Amino acid sequence: MFRLWSGLVTALCLVAPAVQAEDLALLFGDRGQASAFRDDDGAGAGDFRDALTQAGFRVVEPPDRDIRSMRLAAVNVETALAEGGVDRLVIVAMGPFATDGQDSWILSNNAEDMKRVMAGAMGISLNALSSIAEEQGVPTVIMVAPGMSPEGLAPGLRPRPRAFRMAEGLTYITGPSPALADMLAGSVLLEGVSFAELAETAPDGVRVDGNLARDAGLMGPATMPPSEEAVEAGFWQAVQTFDTIAAYRTYLGEFPEGAHVAEAEERIAYLTDEPEREAKSIEEGLGLSREDRREIQRNLALIGFDPKGIDGIFGPGSRAAIGDWQAENGFGETGYLTGNQLLRLRDQAQAEARRQEEEARQRREEEERRDRAYWQETGEAGGEEGLRAYLDRYPDGVYADEAQGRLDEIEAVKREESEREEREAWDAARNADNAESYSAFLNTYPDGTFAGAARARLNELTDRRENAAEIEAARAQERQFTSTLIARVLIERRLASLGTNPGAADGNFTRQTRRAIRQFQRSRNLPVTGFISQGTMVQLMAGR
Repeated sequence: MFRLWSGLVTALCLVAPAVQAEDLALLFGDRGQASAFRDDDGAGAGDFRDALTQAGFRVVEPPDRDIRSMRLAAVNVETALAEGGVDRLVIVAMGPFATDGQDSWILSNNAEDMKRVMAGAMGISLNALSSIAEEQGVPTVIMVAPGMSPEGLAPGLRPRPRAFRMAEGLTYITGPSPALADMLAGSVLLEGVSFAELAETAPDGVRVDGNLARDAGLMGPATMPPSEEAVEAGFWQAVQTFDTIAAYRTYLGEFPEGAHVAEAEERIAYLTDEPEREAKSIEEGLGLSREDRREIQRNLALIGFDPKGIDGIFGPGSRAAIGDWQAENGFGETGYLTGNQLLRLRDQAQAEARRQEEEARQRREEEERRDRAYWQETGEAGGEEGLRAYLDRYPDGVYADEAQGRLDEIEAVKREESEREEREAWDAARNADNAESYSAFLNTYPDGTFAGAARARLNELTDRRENAAEIEAARAQERQFTSTLIARVLIERRLASLGTNPGAADGNFTRQTRRAIRQFQRSRNLPVTGFISQGTMVQLMAGR
């Protein structure tokens, strides 16, 4: 009875309708930023923009890092807030900054050799942005990435955002831009993650200040206590989903004078007399918990019978999968399991998991052997061409970090030696960061200093565009399996136990975590997306 009650309450929670909100983001990134101010080791504006766009935010971003464009972007956001059309706000401020001890300014390209009295004319005030958000009272997160320390500041000004007013009710996250980009996508924009949880799970080097409420987060929906009628209606909907005698009796016990008493009694009478009564009764007698049902669904999926979801609820898809499995194994096709059938199914799934694990081990060893051999052939003693050939074939390989590091060193040397005109063209291509910009660069400089880097980035963007639909589908499925911090930590631990290195098991999916997911997917012959799809989740939970 306790399991049934818990299941009904869970199902009841799932029927509440979601409210679509208008969300807004203001992004001051490295788009159009002067090379003297750009932090080449930091995250790009695109890392923040992509995460915000995928979460449904309208992103306001100046097309250039000049003060006029930055002011227009800030005014655009202030106007939207004043008109009351914003439900949530994220402000991303990437350096460089300057401070006078009372306020800090996000500096524009115009700020070289800036005097103290010109700070307000050459940058955007963090105090002003905080006040604008505070006045409207919308849930707000302000992310501050210090970036490079500008040179030539006048007396009275210091680099980096060392002092600014933290407005009441706003949450401030300060740290290096790569960590902030990972945190934005991995926790800030997830539903159900509170501001307190952001502070507790923040990576090293990141500070979370201001509003640290435990009962609310940026994406947490406002809820109102449901009326008694709404509770009964939701309970009845959950009971109909289970459609068992025990469920209808539970409804009658909770609502003896409810609106659906007659329907519940009629359904109990029908279920008592239907031909499948005995099969249902036997399965109910097994006392399966929701986790037991999830295991059954995973086992069915593992051996080729798709239950149409792994949620612990036996709906039509699960019943059809059970029936198909029963027919193939010589049992009566009832769609309900007996104890012996449950043991048979578990044995088959374990055997299949062992087979797949052995295949994966052999595939992993063979892949690593080829990886190391190709490294010796191309990257170990080779130059830029060999390193790029290795990364093109093994982007997540054993020596991927070493190869990328050596390429970065080569590019740094080339950048110092390159002619001014080509360097400006390369900076423009990187700022635009799209297939058209890199193609145009290669047309002009097919054998230039940065031609290899341009071709590598063009290939990466082309592959991403071709696989966009599959990656987006996997991303959508991942949201079902990683909606809680516990689920994400469990996935990281499973990845680590199966031979990959996802980084710290803290629930934050970083670039290292995505690489571990792709490595696992390759070892299981799954579509390589870097996101936890249903197929990946099944293999991950079944792996040994």
